[in-house]
Formats: sequence, structure tokens, C-alpha cells
Amino acid sequence: RHAGRTEMEVHDAHCHYQFAEVPYAAVELARSEGVGYAVINGSSPADWADVAALAVRDPRNLPSFGLHPWDVPTAPAGWLDELRRVLLAHPAAGVGEMGLDRWIEGFDPVAQEAAFRAQLALAVELDRPLTIHCVRAIGPLMDILRATALPRRGFLLHSWNGPVELVPELARLGAYFSFSAHHLPERKAHLRVQFAAAIPPERILVETDAPALCPAPEYRVHELPASAEGVEQNHPSNLRRNLTELARTMGVTSEQAAALTGANFARLFLR
Repeated sequence: RHAGRTEMEVHDAHCHYQFAEVPYAAVELARSEGVGYAVINGSSPADWADVAALAVRDPRNLPSFGLHPWDVPTAPAGWLDELRRVLLAHPAAGVGEMGLDRWIEGFDPVAQEAAFRAQLALAVELDRPLTIHCVRAIGPLMDILRATALPRRGFLLHSWNGPVELVPELARLGAYFSFSAHHLPERKAHLRVQFAAAIPPERILVETDAPALCPAPEYRVHELPASAEGVEQNHPSNLRRNLTELARTMGVTSEQAAALTGANFARLFLR
């Protein structure tokens, strides 16, 4: 153990430490405060090398490489071949962040679905964990998941925001569901309740999405400077508070929530 490390360790199922808004000093501070493994999700070929470099810097930085639906329109020719090459060069890496998004302006559903299916097939072929982004596209997502081969080890629906009636079917298909600052506002209470009553405990994870999904000030462990555009940034240490809120939601101690999500994290990302 590192000097000063807390006894309770919590693992971040989804983040973007490669983004410039997260200084590495913030990652090191989070590690000193009990943040263990972190799945760092690439979004496009432009940041895959940065994700790979973070994995070299610290083995607790777990790389994942994907083409985010927001980046589908600007993806360079040959991106899928490059993704295969990068994944083969990193045998423990996951696939993603990838997915479907019908919220972003000017989305192309056909192009998004083609990119989704190609990355899903790679995850199945290479037996890698898959991280899925889904915003206002749960119907199209379910159509694909119901009719397509899925990764043997499962997949993460990060920062879960779907309807409760789909949880049992998604769990049967292999889904894990991560709790984030997205679930903290009162208007999202219906989603928070799912982590207590509907989602199987063995499929619950916790994430930050740092530097995205910055929680309200009362839920922050540490602050980061706002972006150049004035957008608030999520500090990696805020994972600890997300865990505390998940534990309160589930009616367990933080230590129990850390142990549960840690075992689930290992099952999906570390085997």
C-alpha cells in the first residue's frame, strides 16, 4: 500500500483522465485518498495514445479504447482498423466509450449504429469488456442488444439513465449499471431508487465520468478549475462521495458498498 492510503479502496468504472481538464496531480491526490483502479475511456483515435500513455504511467489506469457517438461524424477513414490494432496491442484493454446518442445536435442514427455494431463485434471477438453510452436511444439500443452476440464477460451501461422495466432483461443480457453524480439531484430520485430496489447488487458499479458530470458543490470532495469555456470540472476524488451516496441509497455502509462494487469491478474489468 502507498503511504497515507485509506483502508477502503473504491474503483472508478468510467472516467476520462486523458482530458486536459484533469491534471495528473488530481489523479495522484485521488489515489492517495483511496481511489484504486480507474477505467479510462478513449473517445476517438485522437486520444487513444494519451489513454495508452496513462496505462503505462500507472497500472491502476485501465485503458479502454472506443469511438464515442459524438465523434462518429469526424472519425477518420480507417478508424476501425486502428481500433483493432490498438486493442491487440493492449490485451487487457476494454472497448469503449461507444454507443448511441439521439440528444446531440445533428446526430446520424445510421452512422452511429454502424459504429456501434462494429465495436460491439470487436468486443465479442476479442473477449473484452464493453462500455456503452446511451442517451435518448434506449429503444434502438435494446433492438441491437436483443439480436446481436454480446461480450461474454458483460458490458457497462455507464451512468445508467434508463427505465426500470428494462433492468431485468438488461441484467440477463450481461449489463452492469454504474452510479454517478448524475443520480444525485432530487429530480433523478427515480433512477437512484433503482440502485436500491431493481438493479441486482452484483451488477452495480460506481463512476465519476471525470472531468464530466461535476456534482453540485455539496457533493464535492475537491474542486478543479473550470474549463476555458467556464464549465465546471469533476475531480477524480469525487468518486468517494458518489460511493457514500450509493451506500446511503442501498442502505449499507460505505465499506460494504466499496467491497460490493470492488468485486463487481474485478469481475467485469480485471479477469
